[in-house]
Amino acid sequence: MTETSPHSFHTTRWSLVSRLRPGSDASGARAALGELCQRCWFPIYAYVRRSGQMAQDAEDLTQGFFHHLLTHDLMAQARREKGRFRSFLLGCLKNYMCNEWQKGRAQRRGGHLTAVHLDGLEAEERYRVEVAALSTDEETTFDQQWAQGVLDQAVRLLREEQVSPGRFELLQPALTGTEDREAIMQATGMNEAALKVAIHRLRRRYREVLRQVVAETVESEADVDAELDYLAACLRR
Repeated sequence: MTETSPHSFHTTRWSLVSRLRPGSDASGARAALGELCQRCWFPIYAYVRRSGQMAQDAEDLTQGFFHHLLTHDLMAQARREKGRFRSFLLGCLKNYMCNEWQKGRAQRRGGHLTAVHLDGLEAEERYRVEVAALSTDEETTFDQQWAQGVLDQAVRLLREEQVSPGRFELLQPALTGTEDREAIMQATGMNEAALKVAIHRLRRRYREVLRQVVAETVESEADVDAELDYLAACLRR
């Protein structure tokens, strides 16, 4: 049986947004921006790279975009009732890219954003492995990487609430139906019936966590199923 510990979810994207609005504490805003960067940077980097920018320019533009979000108070325009956070962020990115192209330069990294970690080598390696071979446009790339990020976050949260992390690592392939049940039974001592129950409970909890992750980025609970369907379709492309 997969056991879980009491768990409270990480700060949601929408509560991060509220900490970036005018009047917020400056140090708290910087911390919130750093957390937002870590959650959202790769879909943004992949979009910029797919648009035709070289790796170094894409890194600079990604950093510059987050700087732009903060210094232009764009988060003041973000409201949960206006729809999906994914769509809001992509719209801001498109506008930023258009402005940068018109100016004929990329905003360089630096200033008070230096606390935000963006490893250029990691970014480009991920892009090469996950994105470069795909025949998709930049907007589809953004949505696909956003969808993968949502799944990754759900798995991370699920892992964090496990009482037995080692058992979770053995059972995790069951989330995608790729588990080796004989190997799991040998490693854990579970019989077939117990393993079926453990997998059923893990998958059910994963679906619950995934819904909560998606619910953080849409207007209401009524929008969760549509967003889940859309993200699943993105990953099938």
